[in-house]
Amino acid sequence: MSNILDKLFKNVDYLLGIMMALMVGFVFLNVILRAGFNSGLVWSEELARYLFVFITFIGAIGAMRSNSHLGMDIVVRRLPHKGKIVAYFLNQALILVVMGMLVQGTYSMVVQSVEARAAATGIPLSVLFSIMIVTAVCIGINCIANIVKVIKDPNKIDQLVTMHESEEDDIVDQVNSDNKTNSEKKLSI
Repeated sequence: MSNILDKLFKNVDYLLGIMMALMVGFVFLNVILRAGFNSGLVWSEELARYLFVFITFIGAIGAMRSNSHLGMDIVVRRLPHKGKIVAYFLNQALILVVMGMLVQGTYSMVVQSVEARAAATGIPLSVLFSIMIVTAVCIGINCIANIVKVIKDPNKIDQLVTMHESEEDDIVDQVNSDNKTNSEKKLSI
């Protein structure tokens, strides 16, 4: 199951790249048309805005899959092994509840906006709102997969719980590790 999800979410990453390129292309085209020809494409601005919204929601799916969402693990890191597992299950269950609420609320919005259309492109707003349902379902699937992963191998909890504050912290840890290794080599000589 994990391999199938990995392949699926790898395709999500490709989709994000394509959408980002389209968004940048539409904005760039509009800038060129406005600066050089004193005109523009109204629909391209609206489409770029909608692509940005889609990128945000689809990016949330990718961030959930790679455990990259912002979080505070200072308390959970200090818990014993079983405490980490319980806290993680509660966390994932809470996320599932919130995603269920998001699906329910978004469904109401989609039903109410079936007739409404975007001003310039004419895209039904229900299509635009439906990305929230897709995001909630995908994040819910990730939560369930994470719970199953921990049930199958409880030792993976440390890998799933630990977060990194920034890339700079990783660099500092690497430098400190290299300095320690170099110091040990000098002492052994």
